[in-house]
Amino acid sequence: MYFHRVLLLLIPALYMVLPLIIDSWQALRGPWYLPYFAWAMVILIAFLVEKRRHDV
Repeated sequence: MYFHRVLLLLIPALYMVLPLIIDSWQALRGPWYLPYFAWAMVILIAFLVEKRRHDV
């Protein structure tokens, strides 16, 4: 139950901070796929956490 409350606070916070993070990624002279790789890692971690939560 408390997990949903955390999400309700985290999602608006990410919505406000995400443009700043994307701008800083674009300012770096790295490979073009760096933001996509970072988001893939976030999705993978979320998937593993959710899978572990349902296994218990």
